[in-house]
Amino acid sequence: MKKIILGALILGFGTIYAQKAKPQANKIDQKLVGLWKGGEKDQQIDGMEKLWVMDRKEDGTFVLLFTTVQNCQVNQQVEKGQWWIENNKFHELHFDSGKTDVYTYELLDKSHIKFKSTEQALEMASSEYTFIDTKIEEEN
Repeated sequence: MKKIILGALILGFGTIYAQKAKPQANKIDQKLVGLWKGGEKDQQIDGMEKLWVMDRKEDGTFVLLFTTVQNCQVNQQVEKGQWWIENNKFHELHFDSGKTDVYTYELLDKSHIKFKSTEQALEMASSEYTFIDTKIEEEN
């Protein structure tokens, strides 16, 4: 009987603690939600062109399709993750690598966003990593 009461107490307190410890929903900038495309060349790796399509969802998740072209070889990769805005910066957590990229961003107009990496580009070909995403308008 003592084991049942003890188990019920542990379960009850665990449930209360879990409810208090729930993470808050990430802050989302609605202007960034939707389907976007972008690209860059020679910024991360000399001789490599990267093209992408990213679907940023309202729930803070994303799906990213990368295409890379280098030395006449084309590769594609799909990444999934979570995005949010914190301290006026765009954060992009990639589930596979566990790495979070952080960018400042500027809305150039309703269809263009300029991103600039906040990280030192020590491993990159360019000293400053910037790119522009363009909104893909859905046709009805």
